[in-house]
Amino acid sequence: MEAFNELRRKAREKRDKAIYAIKDAYETTLVRIAALEQDILGKDLSGHKSIAECINSVLPSDREFTTVDVMASLEAMNSRRVWQRHSIDSHISRLRERGIVKRLTKAKGPQPAVYVRVGVDHQPAPFEDMRLVDVAAQVLQGRSLNITELAVSMLEQGYRTTMTQRGLRNALAVAMKKNRGWFAERSGKWSVAK
Repeated sequence: MEAFNELRRKAREKRDKAIYAIKDAYETTLVRIAALEQDILGKDLSGHKSIAECINSVLPSDREFTTVDVMASLEAMNSRRVWQRHSIDSHISRLRERGIVKRLTKAKGPQPAVYVRVGVDHQPAPFEDMRLVDVAAQVLQGRSLNITELAVSMLEQGYRTTMTQRGLRNALAVAMKKNRGWFAERSGKWSVAK
């Protein structure tokens, strides 16, 4: 059963890569058409940089960064232009999908998410950018724990969350039940399904 799930996962990855490549080609074509239109109609010079080009030019290539850092760099580059946070977030998400940028930590409350370009040395955080069920599966490897023990073990191993321990326990209970194919329960103890 695990082999079939792996085949499905690989098929999804292949499909997603093809979709992203087509979308990227489409976006590039639209940019070229817009540049030609601007040159022919005399509206703006095609030397005008798109938001994506501007963001790419200010992304640090030697250290970690946040969207706040990117916004500050864009403001310094051109203070007359309006820079929208949503546009920056969307572009960074596309860069993550393409494997150019990696998210180190999720945004938590007022703290923005931390990113780094792929290939840049950084201090890896425990369970770096992993989903809750993936962290649970990693902690449960070769072990059988009840939900409370699992929550405590995850926190002890460095899992960071803004949830209370009780909130984490409840979220784990829901996630484990939703993913019964990954996890098995026996007498109140959970383990990774073989």
